[in-house]
Amino acid sequence: MSDVRLRGVSKSFGPVHAVQDVDLDLGRGELVAVLGPSGCGKTTLLRLIAGFERPDAGSIAVGGRELAGPETFVLPESRRIGIVFQDYALFPHLSVEANVAFGLSRRERRKRQRILARMERRKAGR
Repeated sequence: MSDVRLRGVSKSFGPVHAVQDVDLDLGRGELVAVLGPSGCGKTTLLRLIAGFERPDAGSIAVGGRELAGPETFVLPESRRIGIVFQDYALFPHLSVEANVAFGLSRRERRKRQRILARMERRKAGR
């Protein structure tokens, strides 16, 4: 059984087909390199697996659990998939407050005031 399985995954941005009908099976512990020229869809493919983009077609499953498909879409923070961006970036699907809260413990996340206080301290340069 594949640990990561993509079937017929496609994603377009207007008339541009960034990822088209991709099938991929990765086993547990398997290392894979995605290579290609700039603009060929490498980052879009990774963003689809991580859940930062929703596929237009196809399905994505990890560990036998469907994360994206015709009737399914699991949010990125619930996928337990790590991604390191090439450049410093925020999670595009989250608000500023949610991006700040992402790095806090669960207990702290529940305390909205604490999040806002940390943001204010940062803004003030402290």
